[in-house]
Amino acid sequence: MDAADVTLQVLPAYQLKLTFPNGSEAVVDLKHRINAIRFGRLAEPGFFSTARLEGSEVVWDDGTYCLRASINELLDSMQLGG
Repeated sequence: MDAADVTLQVLPAYQLKLTFPNGSEAVVDLKHRINAIRFGRLAEPGFFSTARLEGSEVVWDDGTYCLRASINELLDSMQLGG
């Protein structure tokens, strides 16, 4: 995926809004994933709010811990539906 010009907005309740160059938007709800080992640190609201885009990845980084997930992985998680 070419992530050029994709924008990211952190929303309440463990959600991310991705806006793509063609104007389409996707809201990724991670509430159901914060209990998984891979995403467990996201349960801390302060850490979740550090989300930013780096290329085709969403990166959470508080200076102590860093978590990366590709945009494609996050979009795939939407289809799993919980």
